[in-house]
Amino acid sequence: MGSTSSKPSEARVFQPKTPVDFSETLLSQLESSNETNFTRKQLGERFVEQRVSDRLSELEEETLKKFENNLDASLIKNDDETSQLTSQQLNEKVKSLEDRLKALKEKDDERHASFAKHPVRIELTTCLLEHKGKPLNCYKQMENFKKLVEEHS
Repeated sequence: MGSTSSKPSEARVFQPKTPVDFSETLLSQLESSNETNFTRKQLGERFVEQRVSDRLSELEEETLKKFENNLDASLIKNDDETSQLTSQQLNEKVKSLEDRLKALKEKDDERHASFAKHPVRIELTTCLLEHKGKPLNCYKQMENFKKLVEEHS
């Protein structure tokens, strides 16, 4: 911005305390070399990217093999088993499952009805309504309700 440059214009030369003697061949190799810090950095990044890519492809192949093995194991192998299943058998299985589901729902409804009018639940609800916004005041009632639920589970 100003009249002075941001980079120093003078080149610094460091003088080593011990004598350094480089051979002419080494100096000529260094001068003729195209390799710089930037190119070494790029080569290193490419190497890392290639290794990561190779490892990811290995992991992908392993995952696909595991998935295929699991899929093959979970499928029905014999066509004989599927051909023996008739629509009547399927209807019977569906009916039995529906009956079991209905029985479970009735049992759950009974349990819910018994809890709805239980004195411990009524005590807890009234406490929570009296202490709106302060549920910790009803800790004792909550613990009693938890015990009740555990007993009936």
